[in-house]
Amino acid sequence: MWNDRKVLDLFGIEHPIIQAPMAGATNPVVVAGVSNAGGLGSFGAAGSPPEKLHETVAAIRKGTGRPFNINLFAAHTEEFDRDVRPGPQLAGKLAAYHAEFGLGAVPDPAPMFGPFDDQLDVLVEENVPVISFHFGADPIAVEKAHSSGAVVLSSATTVAEAIALEDAGVDAVIAQGAEAGGHRGTFTIDYKKALIGTMALVPQVVDAVRVPVIAAGGIMDARGVVACLALGASAVQMGTAFLCCPETSLLDGWRASLQRAAAEDTKVTTALSGRPARGIQNRYIEEVEALNEALLPYPAQYSVSRTLRKSGAERNDTDFMSMWAGQGVGLIRNQPVADLMRDLVNDSQELISRLAKR
Repeated sequence: MWNDRKVLDLFGIEHPIIQAPMAGATNPVVVAGVSNAGGLGSFGAAGSPPEKLHETVAAIRKGTGRPFNINLFAAHTEEFDRDVRPGPQLAGKLAAYHAEFGLGAVPDPAPMFGPFDDQLDVLVEENVPVISFHFGADPIAVEKAHSSGAVVLSSATTVAEAIALEDAGVDAVIAQGAEAGGHRGTFTIDYKKALIGTMALVPQVVDAVRVPVIAAGGIMDARGVVACLALGASAVQMGTAFLCCPETSLLDGWRASLQRAAAEDTKVTTALSGRPARGIQNRYIEEVEALNEALLPYPAQYSVSRTLRKSGAERNDTDFMSMWAGQGVGLIRNQPVADLMRDLVNDSQELISRLAKR
């Protein structure tokens, strides 16, 4: 059915479609649903404590006997100065928000992700079949993942990053175009220099590395799938396309915003977490970006808004949510996972056949 079998054989899957990890939006039901449909389901575990991660892996295995992927953020992203504090403008803005919603004092920065080493130990112990890293891949971590027989993936936003990942020992590279929703995987240069579109990035990465390449960014339907395969990718990774599936763990406000959003409603910002990430614009992003001072580094910037974001979720207030979404959001569909996977596969095959006759 598919001419390029590099990724299919590497993962042991039927179709070259990977559902992006999307921490906070995916769950074991979504992951199992994608894998059962012949793709590779993925779970974003960066914020999962080790004990919870054991439970998550068990829940995924209860739903599917097929391969799946667990994603972690690179260990270096956990490090931050616990004594760092917001500048006067950010501190004032956060205090005003807390006063507006009766939330009390603004919390000090605190750890939000990891600990990476303990999380990776769980994945190795559980013999998770595919392990992916974001924000780079350390060779020691890659070797440890390989020790349990796992296939290892990581994201690159430039050709140089793709080469670095190959040198680190990863089995496949995810070429993350600028259109992608969520955190940019950039780990070597200023992110503004790494905002390269999927159409330009993928073929250059394909030419630069020997390992299979997985295209990501703005891929929403069969047209995107087939285009990326034509560019030389062996598979695609799709995130935003799955967000409105009823099985996802999305807040109602986030889901509603996705259904009315257009590409121009998304932007790459550091206002939310301190690292560049693409999401739907809202009051918080606009007002924090307007401050005339440096923001906190990641993840401290994310951490100081945790009470505010929790309150926003409870009130279904989209002005204070992190609503990750890619530029393909205008093509989003509200379909169950199995139906979306079926349509992606069937429509892609039909399109490939039609193009072959031209």
